[in-house]
Amino acid sequence: MFTHPIETNMSDLSTKPASSTILKSLTEEELARWRRERGAKVIARGGRHWEMVRWGFYQCIHWMARQEPAEATWPTPWCWGFRTSLRDEFAANSHMPVHLNQKVADYDMATLPSKRRNQLRGCQRQVEIIEILEPAALGEAGYLAHLSAVKRTGFGTPLNRAEFDALMQQEIRPDLRVTLAGRINDTLGGYLTATAVNGTAYIDSVVLATEALPTNIGTGLVFELMQICRRSGSIREVVYGLHSREDTALGKFKEEMGFPVIRVPARIRTIPGMKRLIRWRRPHVYYRLFGE
Repeated sequence: MFTHPIETNMSDLSTKPASSTILKSLTEEELARWRRERGAKVIARGGRHWEMVRWGFYQCIHWMARQEPAEATWPTPWCWGFRTSLRDEFAANSHMPVHLNQKVADYDMATLPSKRRNQLRGCQRQVEIIEILEPAALGEAGYLAHLSAVKRTGFGTPLNRAEFDALMQQEIRPDLRVTLAGRINDTLGGYLTATAVNGTAYIDSVVLATEALPTNIGTGLVFELMQICRRSGSIREVVYGLHSREDTALGKFKEEMGFPVIRVPARIRTIPGMKRLIRWRRPHVYYRLFGE
């Protein structure tokens, strides 16, 4: 049975059943405005919006924008590189290895392999999936889930409580995105955030407490998000991050949940010598950037 060092009764806080949730599909302009509010450096060029994701390197804030070549040019002369996806008919010099589901309308339990179906049924017996409407609904349990996930995965930086609360004030915006949480015996076991733009939904983060993993809470959160996307009507595809080839277990989970690795045509430009440097210093980052 899942137990947590500090239990949080969320019944009186601002939540609602996930079964009544839909996900709004934003425009690039709406997403860019929100990114700027959160402190990101976003510039507009030719009707597209580019975010500096690493110092001096820009990416279109809508990964799956599938631009035309005339749009896929240097967003600013003051950068060392950029990347964006291209439409299939145009010549690409790179690919984005993306976990991508393009059959949203057909996604249900029957589309999952038997192992995942069994795990999902088990999760549904133990975990209540809800939408978080206010940051206070995560509380101490949400913070402890964050610390637990960082310690287990080694991904991200552990925040102190004040930093976590400030981040959640920015992140939880039911008018712009969806935040789902799994409640186990009135205790939060993890949460998922997702944003949609121009018909593409993005799973932005999945944060799970280690103690909650036996309930298969991750399976339940992803499945419920896909049902939300189906109900939303305007969402045609869902992105579950770039392929992390170094994490084979995570990649297998995503594929079994219906997110195969799709090589999306892309254009990437860097200043001379940078490609070789990245390949030498960060081979897995090189793979995700250049698709090679």
